Amino acid sequence: GDRLQNLNFAKEKLKTVFKFIAESEVFESEAVDYLDQPDFYNQLLEFEIPDTEPTLVLEKILEIEKDHGRVRDIDKGPRTIDIDIIFWNTEHISKPGLNVPHPSWSERSFVVRPLQQLPFFKTLEKCFKIPTEFKIDAKPITTN
Repeated sequence: GDRLQNLNFAKEKLKTVFKFIAESEVFESEAVDYLDQPDFYNQLLEFEIPDTEPTLVLEKILEIEKDHGRVRDIDKGPRTIDIDIIFWNTEHISKPGLNVPHPSWSERSFVVRPLQQLPFFKTLEKCFKIPTEFKIDAKPITTN
């Protein structure tokens, strides 16, 4: 489908539920893990940590994905939208179906590059080792 339209749909839905802080540019990268699919558009959004359990936030995210036609038939395969919780402040969370920080965040340029554009990055770089080189590198498609 229309990748930018899908990102905008998710962003607008999330903004109705959570307090929006900032957004990165949109980045394009080759697919990872399951390679037989088009390149991805990725964008990171920063929201205020809500006063609710992370698992309830994940439930809302999954509902937004489903409302936009997300079907989970091929693990890491083609999908209309994929919304992840990458960080929950600097907390480490390990619950069924939810691991934060996202286990693969530091291996993926399409997470790290846009993350560097968010205000929260200044906190993260004090707490985590931030990689600078990747096998597959994401590139911005827009300028904010």
